[in-house]
Amino acid sequence: MFYAELLAGNENMQDLWKVVKMVLTLSHGNASVEGGFSINKELLIDNMTEDTIVSQRVVFDAIRSANMAVNKVEVTSKMIASVKQAHAKYKMALQAKQVQQSEEQKAAREARKRKSDIESLQQQKKLKMDEAKAVTAEIDKKNC
Repeated sequence: MFYAELLAGNENMQDLWKVVKMVLTLSHGNASVEGGFSINKELLIDNMTEDTIVSQRVVFDAIRSANMAVNKVEVTSKMIASVKQAHAKYKMALQAKQVQQSEEQKAAREARKRKSDIESLQQQKKLKMDEAKAVTAEIDKKNC
């Protein structure tokens, strides 16, 4: 309103009024994303994994979307049971991750072995082809 009263009616300021309107109507689409960065900065602690950060953001966003304060969240028996089982779930996730890593290592070893076998067979093929060419050249020499 302030700029409209100052610039809109003044014919000498028409170009400036157009610029001011453009600047004031710029999108604020990234404001929520940048606000999320501020929240993430508050949540971060050294050596946090990505899963931990994501989990904390999920909890934070759930509390925020429910319009509750952290100290006013109702603690249910289901939540308590979930917390009691958290270490067991962590161990299971850790074991699953170790199994996945060992499978990936096994697959990588097998791929290296296959590659080595292929290279060995290609070398043998090259040697046999060279021998065959030598024999062919010798036969051609005798036939001449």
